[in-house]
Amino acid sequence: MAPTGRHEEAEEASRSQSVARRRLPAATHEEANVASSSRSLVGRRRRRRRRSPSILARVAQSEDEHRGKRKRSRDAKRRSKKRKKDNVEVEAPSASAATMQACSSDASSADSSPVRRPSIQGRGIKMWKTLDSATRDVYEKLDTKYHEKIDRHSKLVTLDRQLPRSCLVNQNLLPVRDSATKMIFQAAKAVLGVSSYVDGKLLNRSSGFLIEWGEASTILTSALLIRSKSPSIDEWSGKDEYVPNSKVFVHLLDKEETTLVAHLLYYDKHYNVALFRVDMNLGAQNLCFGSEAMCGQEIFVLGRDAGLNLKIDHGSVQYKGPSIYNRHHYMFFSCVIAQCGVGGPVIDFDGAVVGMANVQGNRFIPSCIILKCLDMWKKFQCIPRLHMGMKFSAIKFLDPAHVEKISRKCNVNAGLIVEEVCGGSVAEEVGVRTGDIIECLNGECIATTIELENMVMSICENYLDRREGIGCTVDVTAGVFNIRKEIYGTKRLLLTLSDDMEIITEDSRMFLLPDLPPIAAACSCNISKKAIIVCLQEIVPKVFDDDVGPDTG
Repeated sequence: MAPTGRHEEAEEASRSQSVARRRLPAATHEEANVASSSRSLVGRRRRRRRRSPSILARVAQSEDEHRGKRKRSRDAKRRSKKRKKDNVEVEAPSASAATMQACSSDASSADSSPVRRPSIQGRGIKMWKTLDSATRDVYEKLDTKYHEKIDRHSKLVTLDRQLPRSCLVNQNLLPVRDSATKMIFQAAKAVLGVSSYVDGKLLNRSSGFLIEWGEASTILTSALLIRSKSPSIDEWSGKDEYVPNSKVFVHLLDKEETTLVAHLLYYDKHYNVALFRVDMNLGAQNLCFGSEAMCGQEIFVLGRDAGLNLKIDHGSVQYKGPSIYNRHHYMFFSCVIAQCGVGGPVIDFDGAVVGMANVQGNRFIPSCIILKCLDMWKKFQCIPRLHMGMKFSAIKFLDPAHVEKISRKCNVNAGLIVEEVCGGSVAEEVGVRTGDIIECLNGECIATTIELENMVMSICENYLDRREGIGCTVDVTAGVFNIRKEIYGTKRLLLTLSDDMEIITEDSRMFLLPDLPPIAAACSCNISKKAIIVCLQEIVPKVFDDDVGPDTG
C-alpha cells in the first residue's frame, strides 16, 4: 500500500537510510564515524568559546595594546619632525650611557672607551640661544669630559708631542742617524738627573753620569749643582759660594722614576767637579773614558731635563781657548747647552766620554783633566794644584796671521802668552810681565792651557807620592821669553801646593798712593804734568819700572 501523508513519507525515508547504512561496507562506516567525530569536536570548541568570555577580553586587550603602540609611534614621528624643523636636535654620541661614564675614566685604562666629541646640529650663537637649559647642561658636561680625556691622552708616552726635539732630527746628521742613535741609547743608560735643595727649596737641577757601581754607585757631576751664588763673570775672583750640606737627590730611570738621596763624597771649587754616592747598585753600564778631544772633532752632549727626558746636543770642538775670565782647564764646543745639561757627559761617535759639560753655555772639561782629578781623589782624597799667579792664552788659537807675526818678531812658534800677573805673586817677584811668553815648564814644551794643567797636576801628584803634604813648596823652572827685552830666559818659581781654588783679582794689580800734599800743591801752582810725573817717580819708583815692579801696560 502506498504511503499517505507527509509524516508517512518521512518515516519511509528514515527506514530507507537505515537499510542503506546496514548495507554499507566496514570502511565506509569508519569514514562516517570520523566525520561525525570531527563535527562533534568542532561543535565542542564552538560551545567552549561561547562559554569563555575571558578569551574575548584578552583579544580585546591585545587589540588595545596594538592601537596604543601605533599611536605612540605616530606621536614620536611627529615630535621628531618638529625637532628637525627647529634644528635643535641634539646628536648624542653613539656610545651608551655606560660608554659616556667610561669617557671620564683614566686614559691609560685597559678598557678605555673611544674618544667621541659631542656636537649640535646647526652650530652658532643663534642655535645655542634656542637650546633649553637642560640641553645646554648636558652638552657642556659631555664637552668637558671630552676635553679632559683629550688632556689625559696627550700625557700618554706614545701620544706626547710636547717633548723637546733632539739634534738627531737634523738633516745634517741623516747619514749617521741610525748608528748615532744606537750609540746614544747605550750611553744614556748611565746619564741621570740630579737636583739639590736647601731648606726644602730647589737650588739647582742638572745632570750626572755613573762612573762606578757595585754595592754603592758613584756619580760624577758639576760642583755647580751645590753652588748658591756666582756674583762675578770672572771665575778667578773667588766670589762663588757653595752649599756642601745641601740635600741632593738622584732621579733614576725606572718606570716609577725613583728618587734616591745622594751623599757628597768630594767637590773641588777650582775644577768645579763633584762626586756623590748612592747606596744602591744601579746596575747600569759605566761609560768608558776616551782620549782627549781634538779640535774640529764632532761630539754629542747628553743630559736630563726636569722630566728626565734625554737632552741631546750635537756640535764640534772649537779651535779656541779660555778667555781671561775662564779657568785654564776648559775646552769649547759649538753647541749651547741649558742648565739641565750641566754635568752631563760629552761623548764622541764611539760612545766614549771625552769630557763633561761644566758650565751653562759651551764649555766642558776634557777627559784628561777629569781622569787626573779622579786619580788624585782616589789616591789622596783631594785634588791639589800649584798656584802660579798668572792668566794665559795660547798662541796656537790666535789668528794665523798673528801667529806668523809673533814667529817673525820673537822667533817663537808656540807657547802661552801671559795675559795677567797677580800682584804679589811669585811670578811677579821674579820679573814675569804681561805679554811675556811661557814656552816650557821643567823643560817640557807647552802649547795650550790644557797641557799646562795636565803638567801642573802631574807635578803635584809626584810631590804627594813622595809624602809631601798640602802647603809644601814646589820648585818649578819656567822658560820665559821677555817680550820687552826680546830675550829668552829661565825663571825659577817656588810655588805653593794647595787644594783650594786659585784667586787672581783686579784688586791685586792696584796699589795705594801715599799722601801727596806736595803734588796737590804743585797742581795748584800750575806746574807742568811732566814735573808731577817726575815727582811721582821719586815717591813710588817701582810703579813705573817695567822690569822690576807691577806692570801698568
